[in-house]
Amino acid sequence: LVKAVESLASKHEYGPKVDLFGHMGTHLDLMNKVYPDDYFTLSGRVFDVRAVTGREVEADDIDLDLIRERDFVFFHSGCLASLGYATKEYMSAPVQLSWDLLGKLVEKGVAMIGVDFAGVRQQAEHRKADMFCADAGTFVVENICALESLVAQAGSKAFMVHCYPMRLVDA
Repeated sequence: LVKAVESLASKHEYGPKVDLFGHMGTHLDLMNKVYPDDYFTLSGRVFDVRAVTGREVEADDIDLDLIRERDFVFFHSGCLASLGYATKEYMSAPVQLSWDLLGKLVEKGVAMIGVDFAGVRQQAEHRKADMFCADAGTFVVENICALESLVAQAGSKAFMVHCYPMRLVDA
Protein backbone atom coordinates (compact mmCIF):
# COMPACT_ATOMS: atom_id res chain seq x y z
CA LEU A 1 0.00 0.00 0.00
CA VAL A 2 2.80 2.43 0.88
CA LYS A 3 4.42 1.90 -2.54
CA ALA A 4 1.10 2.59 -4.29
CA VAL A 5 0.57 5.79 -2.29
CA GLU A 6 4.16 6.90 -2.90
CA SER A 7 3.66 6.36 -6.63
CA LEU A 8 0.43 8.36 -6.68
CA ALA A 9 1.80 11.07 -4.40
CA SER A 10 4.93 11.54 -6.50
CA LYS A 11 2.70 12.81 -9.32
CA HIS A 12 1.53 15.73 -7.19
CA GLU A 13 3.46 18.98 -7.07
CA TYR A 14 3.04 19.32 -3.31
CA GLY A 15 4.76 15.98 -2.81
CA PRO A 16 4.23 12.72 -0.98
CA LYS A 17 4.73 14.14 2.51
CA VAL A 18 1.09 15.23 2.88
CA ASP A 19 -0.38 12.23 1.09
CA LEU A 20 1.49 9.64 3.14
CA PHE A 21 -0.12 10.86 6.34
CA GLY A 22 -3.68 10.00 5.31
CA HIS A 23 -4.51 13.11 3.34
CA MET A 24 -4.75 11.45 -0.06
CA GLY A 25 -7.72 12.59 -2.11
CA THR A 26 -11.20 12.88 -0.64
CA HIS A 27 -11.07 11.88 3.01
CA LEU A 28 -12.33 12.61 6.48
CA ASP A 29 -10.29 12.78 9.65
CA LEU A 30 -12.04 11.02 12.53
CA MET A 31 -9.78 12.72 15.09
CA ASN A 32 -9.83 9.55 17.25
CA LYS A 33 -13.64 9.46 17.22
CA VAL A 34 -15.98 6.73 16.03
CA TYR A 35 -17.92 7.27 12.81
CA PRO A 36 -21.61 6.78 13.71
CA ASP A 37 -23.50 4.17 11.69
CA ASP A 38 -26.44 6.56 11.39
CA TYR A 39 -24.21 8.93 9.36
CA PHE A 40 -24.18 6.46 6.44
CA THR A 41 -27.31 8.12 5.01
CA LEU A 42 -27.96 11.81 5.58
CA SER A 43 -29.89 14.71 4.12
CA GLY A 44 -27.59 17.08 2.26
CA ARG A 45 -27.36 20.73 1.24
CA VAL A 46 -24.81 22.35 -1.01
CA PHE A 47 -23.83 26.01 -0.92
CA ASP A 48 -22.11 27.72 -3.82
CA VAL A 49 -19.57 30.08 -2.25
CA ARG A 50 -17.48 30.77 -5.36
CA ALA A 51 -18.36 34.47 -5.13
CA VAL A 52 -16.62 34.72 -1.75
CA THR A 53 -13.07 35.81 -2.51
CA GLY A 54 -10.39 37.58 -0.53
CA ARG A 55 -11.94 36.64 2.83
CA GLU A 56 -13.30 33.75 4.86
CA VAL A 57 -16.69 32.22 4.13
CA GLU A 58 -18.96 33.73 6.79
CA ALA A 59 -22.32 32.62 8.21
CA ASP A 60 -24.02 35.47 6.33
CA ASP A 61 -22.79 34.01 3.01
CA ILE A 62 -25.22 31.09 3.25
CA ASP A 63 -28.84 30.58 4.27
CA LEU A 64 -28.46 28.93 7.67
CA ASP A 65 -32.24 28.50 7.88
CA LEU A 66 -32.01 25.77 5.21
CA ILE A 67 -29.74 23.64 7.40
CA ARG A 68 -31.23 20.99 9.68
CA GLU A 69 -29.74 18.88 12.43
CA ARG A 70 -27.75 15.90 11.04
CA ASP A 71 -27.39 17.47 7.57
CA PHE A 72 -24.32 16.91 5.41
CA VAL A 73 -23.45 20.47 4.35
CA PHE A 74 -21.22 20.97 1.29
CA PHE A 75 -19.33 24.12 0.32
CA HIS A 76 -18.43 24.58 -3.34
CA SER A 77 -15.63 27.13 -3.66
CA GLY A 78 -14.35 26.05 -7.08
CA CYS A 79 -10.88 25.71 -5.55
CA LEU A 80 -10.25 22.07 -6.49
CA ALA A 81 -11.55 22.46 -10.04
CA SER A 82 -9.58 25.63 -10.75
CA LEU A 83 -6.27 24.92 -8.98
CA GLY A 84 -5.94 21.15 -9.27
CA TYR A 85 -5.55 18.74 -6.39
CA ALA A 86 -2.33 18.86 -4.35
CA THR A 87 -0.70 21.66 -6.29
CA LYS A 88 1.16 24.25 -4.22
CA GLU A 89 -1.57 26.78 -5.11
CA TYR A 90 -4.30 24.39 -3.97
CA MET A 91 -2.62 23.53 -0.67
CA SER A 92 -2.09 27.21 0.17
CA ALA A 93 -5.34 28.60 -1.29
CA PRO A 94 -6.84 31.21 1.04
CA VAL A 95 -10.20 29.43 1.21
CA GLN A 96 -11.59 28.65 4.64
CA LEU A 97 -14.74 28.77 6.74
CA SER A 98 -14.82 31.36 9.52
CA TRP A 99 -14.80 30.21 13.13
CA ASP A 100 -18.20 31.87 13.51
CA LEU A 101 -19.63 29.79 10.64
CA LEU A 102 -18.08 26.60 12.04
CA GLY A 103 -19.60 27.40 15.43
CA LYS A 104 -23.04 27.92 13.93
CA LEU A 105 -22.85 24.67 11.93
CA VAL A 106 -21.84 22.74 15.04
CA GLU A 107 -24.55 24.50 17.05
CA LYS A 108 -27.13 23.34 14.49
CA GLY A 109 -25.93 19.77 14.94
CA VAL A 110 -24.60 19.29 11.40
CA ALA A 111 -23.31 15.72 10.95
CA MET A 112 -20.82 16.36 8.15
CA ILE A 113 -19.17 19.32 6.41
CA GLY A 114 -17.82 18.69 2.91
CA VAL A 115 -15.44 21.03 1.10
CA ASP A 116 -13.71 21.19 -2.27
CA PHE A 117 -10.58 22.62 -0.67
CA ALA A 118 -7.85 21.33 1.66
CA GLY A 119 -9.65 21.94 4.96
CA VAL A 120 -12.23 24.09 6.73
CA ARG A 121 -9.34 26.15 8.13
CA GLN A 122 -5.90 26.73 6.68
CA GLN A 123 -2.87 24.72 7.76
CA ALA A 124 -2.07 26.54 11.02
CA GLU A 125 -5.58 25.87 12.37
CA HIS A 126 -6.49 22.80 10.33
CA ARG A 127 -6.19 20.23 13.13
CA LYS A 128 -7.77 22.54 15.72
CA ALA A 129 -10.82 23.09 13.48
CA ASP A 130 -11.20 19.37 12.68
CA MET A 131 -10.98 18.59 16.41
CA PHE A 132 -13.51 21.32 17.28
CA CYS A 133 -15.96 19.81 14.81
CA ALA A 134 -15.29 16.17 15.76
CA ASP A 135 -15.72 16.91 19.46
CA ALA A 136 -19.25 18.07 18.59
CA GLY A 137 -19.97 14.99 16.45
CA THR A 138 -19.43 16.84 13.16
CA PHE A 139 -16.90 15.37 10.72
CA VAL A 140 -15.13 17.24 7.92
CA VAL A 141 -14.70 15.68 4.47
CA GLU A 142 -11.96 17.39 2.48
CA ASN A 143 -10.99 17.53 -1.19
CA ILE A 144 -14.39 16.64 -2.65
CA CYS A 145 -14.34 16.89 -6.43
CA ALA A 146 -17.14 17.75 -8.85
CA LEU A 147 -19.21 19.84 -6.44
CA GLU A 148 -20.09 22.06 -9.40
CA SER A 149 -22.25 19.17 -10.67
CA LEU A 150 -23.97 18.91 -7.31
CA VAL A 151 -24.68 22.65 -7.31
CA ALA A 152 -26.08 22.41 -10.85
CA GLN A 153 -28.34 19.45 -10.05
CA ALA A 154 -29.46 20.20 -6.49
CA GLY A 155 -29.41 23.97 -6.31
CA SER A 156 -30.93 24.94 -2.97
CA LYS A 157 -32.94 21.71 -2.62
CA ALA A 158 -32.16 19.00 -0.09
CA PHE A 159 -30.88 15.66 -1.39
CA MET A 160 -29.87 12.27 0.02
CA VAL A 161 -26.20 11.61 0.75
CA HIS A 162 -24.71 8.15 1.20
CA CYS A 163 -21.31 8.20 2.89
CA TYR A 164 -19.60 4.91 3.69
CA PRO A 165 -16.04 5.70 4.74
CA MET A 166 -13.36 3.06 4.55
CA ARG A 167 -11.28 2.97 7.72
CA LEU A 168 -7.57 2.73 6.96
CA VAL A 169 -5.95 1.81 10.28
CA ASP A 170 -2.25 2.70 10.45
CA ALA A 171 -2.28 3.72 6.79
